[in-house]
Amino acid sequence: MARGLTLPQQRKEETRVRILEAAYRVFARRGYEAATVEEITTECGIAKGALYGHFASKEELFRTILVEHVRRRAAETASRLEPGLPLRESILRIIEASWATCRTDPIWSPLIMECWALAGRNEWGREAVAALYDHCSTALARFLSGAQRTGLVRSDVDVHRAARLLLALNDGLVLQWQTQPDKVDPEEFLGPMADMITGYLTAENQGVSGARSERKSRR
Repeated sequence: MARGLTLPQQRKEETRVRILEAAYRVFARRGYEAATVEEITTECGIAKGALYGHFASKEELFRTILVEHVRRRAAETASRLEPGLPLRESILRIIEASWATCRTDPIWSPLIMECWALAGRNEWGREAVAALYDHCSTALARFLSGAQRTGLVRSDVDVHRAARLLLALNDGLVLQWQTQPDKVDPEEFLGPMADMITGYLTAENQGVSGARSERKSRR
């Protein structure tokens, strides 16, 4: 029995986890809009009422899957970072952690593609994806801010912008890999991506602020 839980509480939590795992598979296989609560309960082997005892709607279930998966991913990424690592090695480990999820969990990438599609179709989809990016970028910015305090990152770097840049590069590669897997081998891109981000964070007179200043001087 899980520590601190009564037997009924443990059984309730186990049912909740089963629902999330079943919904994860169904959403990735069918897409959010085509998936039904009936399919999820059949996949899970429970009654519909049991599902609604844990989640008020299909939307809430989808949101919960995204949030919990991203939190686990962030925790796994943090566990790869060690004090004293060179900046490039830390950046590489962050990128590798993302791709480890794609390699070991073939459901995750199609589900992310579904998220992006939902974000383009309705307001709650945009809000759900925005919340994911906010969570990820905040965690990355926190790491970069720490590196900035120790002198590994230039003092003039906007760590929040840099975090968004890292996410954009990574997700762009995911998109290409999903649509053209025969032409894109992620393993060939991880090192160059780490080099690009490290250069942006450390090289003098680089980045968006520098580019803006240069454009102004040309006018």
